[in-house]
Amino acid sequence: MTAFDYRFPLDRLVQRYKFSADLAAGAYLGDVLGRAVTGCPRPDLVVASPISAERLRVRGFNPALLLARRVSSRQALALDARCLAKARHTPPQTGLDAAARRRNVQGAFLVTRRLDGLKVAVVDDVITTGSTLAAVAEALKAAGAARVTGWMVARTPEPPRQG
Repeated sequence: MTAFDYRFPLDRLVQRYKFSADLAAGAYLGDVLGRAVTGCPRPDLVVASPISAERLRVRGFNPALLLARRVSSRQALALDARCLAKARHTPPQTGLDAAARRRNVQGAFLVTRRLDGLKVAVVDDVITTGSTLAAVAEALKAAGAARVTGWMVARTPEPPRQG
């Protein structure tokens, strides 16, 4: 589930939030995502796509976690900010093709508790190829999650077909 396509002017708002720590923009994006998921099947648990400790030191916050807090609060859903972690630092996905994105995040996530039978929603800002969500879902399912869905603010549109 996504609330927007990742294109102008929303792309600028997401970038301002992530890279300039514009928390008001993040609150707005989280509220919009919270409204967008209103009709979705309710998960038992909401988690945020994690960032590495290195990236957290540089950025000062996890953008996905702030979004997840807004969404879970708006929807009155349980949030676990600590059950999903980044096992290792990975380079940014920007500029990587789909195969490189998959390799970049393969095995990069770990789950810190059992999730037996739970339906889990993963919140993140932008989905492009789905590689991060797939790697996160694999880790969550290995910890027992019955179902994993992605709730993202925006989806990068497919490039126009040539020919």
